[in-house]
Order: sequence, then structure tokens, then C-alpha cells
Amino acid sequence: MRNAVVGVAVAALVSYGGVVASAQSSATRATQAAGQHEMQGEITKVDAKNGWVHVKTSEGTMIVHFPPSELQDLQKGDTVSVRLALKDNGPAPKK
Repeated sequence: MRNAVVGVAVAALVSYGGVVASAQSSATRATQAAGQHEMQGEITKVDAKNGWVHVKTSEGTMIVHFPPSELQDLQKGDTVSVRLALKDNGPAPKK
């Protein structure tokens, strides 16, 4: 089994084998993210072609999406850390 870090929401970050790809800078994530949380889990399914990965944690299974290129080296059975963050964008616009 291998280890990896997988992040979703505001702090979209994937770290695998020492390589890190980030959608935003650390400073930007820190100012925008709230309610940050990290969980450990095991990959139960990877759809690298479409960018989906299923991660079983103690809280249940999460299904998250990434750019397909970021999932090419991940496989079922790998141990991962999932980092989550929320950003309140305010009320939905009225239609």
C-alpha cells in the first residue's frame, strides 16, 4: 500500500510521492478556507479516466473529483489523507 494526500473543496491539493499540485497558493487558501478538517482513509475505487476517487474513512465513504491527470498513480488499497475546507460564498442569487 502507498500513502497519498488528497484534498477537496477550497484547498484542492494532491500530494503523492513527494509531488504536490495545487489549484491555489497556500496564502490564498488560508484566507478563504474555514472549517478545515483532515481524515485518513483507504482508496476503494479510482476512475482515473474521469477523475473520480472513492475514499473509505471512519466517517463513511467520500467520492471526490480531481483532474484525471492527478489520479494516474493512485490505486485501490492506497492509504490517503483527505483535507477538506469550506468557503461560504453568501446567499444564492435570486432568480
